[in-house]
Amino acid sequence: MLTLKLLDKNEALLYQRFTYPAYRSLLERDLAVDQTVVAVTASFLGEPVGLALALAKQLQSSAEVLSIFVEHSYRRMGIGAALLIRLEEYLINRDYASVELVYTTGEDASSPVEGLLAKCNWAQPASRMMLCKGKAATIMTAAWMKRYSQLPSTYSIIPWIEISEAERQDIQRSQILKHWIPDDLVPFHHEAKLETLNSLALRYNGKVLGWVINHRLSPETIRYSCSFVRADLQKLGRIISLYAEAGRRQLSANVPNCIWTGPVFHESMARFVRKRWVPYLSSLQETKGSFKRLK
Repeated sequence: MLTLKLLDKNEALLYQRFTYPAYRSLLERDLAVDQTVVAVTASFLGEPVGLALALAKQLQSSAEVLSIFVEHSYRRMGIGAALLIRLEEYLINRDYASVELVYTTGEDASSPVEGLLAKCNWAQPASRMMLCKGKAATIMTAAWMKRYSQLPSTYSIIPWIEISEAERQDIQRSQILKHWIPDDLVPFHHEAKLETLNSLALRYNGKVLGWVINHRLSPETIRYSCSFVRADLQKLGRIISLYAEAGRRQLSANVPNCIWTGPVFHESMARFVRKRWVPYLSSLQETKGSFKRLK
C-alpha cells in the first residue's frame, strides 16, 4: 500500500538518500514550523521509496521543486506523479500561486522528468542554460582558437586583477550612460573568489572593453563564468582571443578541465557553441525549466 505524507522530522535520515546532498540539510528542519520547505514522502508498506522536495522562492508567492526521486525498483508505477500532485496540493494549501522546476538534459533522468511534467499538465519545458565540458588541451587545438590568438598592437590582454580603479569607474560610468553590457555579464557581479590565473581583461586603445572572469571549481577544473566584449568588437572575434589566452594560461598551469555555462538567450554565443565548439567538447548539455500556475 502506497502512503504519501509530509515528512516527519523524526524520519529525515530515512529519506536523505532521495535528494541531492546539497539539499539534505533542509530535511533536518522542523517542517511543521518552517513553511518555506515542503517535503512529501512516499512509502510502500512502510518502506521509504520516494521523496519530492520544494522550497519557497524569496519574496515571491512561488516555489521551486528541488528534486523528485523514486527508488529504481518502484519506478513506472505512477509514484513520481503521485508525489508531484500531492506536493502541488500542499503548495496550494500554503497559498503559493505557482511552482517551477529546472533540470538538465542529457542525463538519464531527463526523459522521465519530461514525461512526468507532461502527465501533470506543466508548461512545455524551455531551454535556459548551456553547459559545456571539455579538455583545455583539446579545445585549444581548434582552428578558430589559433586564428584569433594574435592581436593587433592596439589591443592588449592583462590579468583582470590588474585593471586600475579609473578603468573600473569608466566601465561603471559608461554602463550607466549607454548600457552597453548585458546585466548578467557585468564583470563586477562575478568577481567573488575569481580565478586569478586566467581571469583576463581586453584593452583596446587603452580602454577595457572586454573580459573573461573564471572560477576554480577544483584543482583540475576551471569554470568560465562570464565573458563579454563590446558589440562592435564581437564580429572581429576578439572574445575568442580572450579564450585563447585564458586557455593558454590554463594549460601552462597544468589545469586540464574546463566548464562553460551560458544562458541560451545570448543567441550569438549559443549559435557559436553549437556550430564551432561541439567537436571539441566532452559533453554539451542544457538546463530546461518548466512551471505550473497553481491558482
